[in-house]
Amino acid sequence: MLTFPMQAIQTPSPLRALPLLTAALAALLLMQPAVAQEKATTKPPAKSMTKAAPRNKANLMTRDELRACMNEQDRLQVIRTKVDQEQAALDQQKARVQAMDAERQKRAAALDPADEAGRKAIEDEVVKRDQEADAYNARLAVLREQVAGFDAGRQAWVERCTKKDFDEMDEAAIKKERAQAARAPKK
Repeated sequence: MLTFPMQAIQTPSPLRALPLLTAALAALLLMQPAVAQEKATTKPPAKSMTKAAPRNKANLMTRDELRACMNEQDRLQVIRTKVDQEQAALDQQKARVQAMDAERQKRAAALDPADEAGRKAIEDEVVKRDQEADAYNARLAVLREQVAGFDAGRQAWVERCTKKDFDEMDEAAIKKERAQAARAPKK
């Protein structure tokens, strides 16, 4: 342990204490690698650079369980892609409804109260806008159901598939099977 004279610590000028603090920090930094080297030499050398097999074989997924988890993950990814596409389409539809609202408000502001044909045209636009808004709301309700189903499926997948370890050799074998199936001619 390093000790410092009391007069060096009680020095009123911060510039005088700076070299002392720097020296103390350097001494601490030099001491740590020596401790780390001592600990490193006591460890046995690693047997392999690959991931070690899990110690508990009971918590290891079978190849069929891993295959099912991988298939479910792929299925969930397809659902997510569809949900994202539907969300983009809904965003466009919402923008169209908002543009219809803005255009209708401009026309209503410029409308002469005595112009019966103009008022009828605006009423027709309101009907079209309401139909578009109803279609948007119906699609939004369906999308919300799809998102809820996706979330429930994803949560079930997380519970079932992320709590257990798997053998990387099994994963490689499944990926190889999939690649062969993708290359095989379809009947």
